[in-house]
Amino acid sequence: MESTLHRPEIPFEIEPPHSFNPQTIVLQPNNDLNASCSDSFQQTLEEALDLAAEEVIVDLLWGDVTDLKGIKALVAGLEKATVLGKLLSFQSMSPQTRASVEAEWDQQRSIRFGAWADVFELELERFLDTVSKNSLTEAIFDPKAISEGARK
Repeated sequence: MESTLHRPEIPFEIEPPHSFNPQTIVLQPNNDLNASCSDSFQQTLEEALDLAAEEVIVDLLWGDVTDLKGIKALVAGLEKATVLGKLLSFQSMSPQTRASVEAEWDQQRSIRFGAWADVFELELERFLDTVSKNSLTEAIFDPKAISEGARK
């Protein structure tokens, strides 16, 4: 008895979806981030941010950031995540590295956007203080007036 395999003229093919993006991508470098490898890691991180639909997680369980170049690679990732509106989180990061990343992030924002202190003109500050004090006084001495004013 002979068996034959039926082969259709056009083989069955599954086309990968054109817009498949994983929700989360986890990057886990297996050595320290330093001057010798931080450029390639930064490129990988930025590609992951482009590809991920929502979030990229960098797990530093098997390595740490050992110099400024590695810190700058992580901060560049934070900047790109901010621009893309995506989440970037760091896991297993030493407290020293976290402090260094935060300091570099603050410095980069300060360079690009100036100081973050929001100070209004003195007259506006006084006006806001007066309004808040008057509202508080009114609420303490005549709480009914506040609720009636809200209904008008």
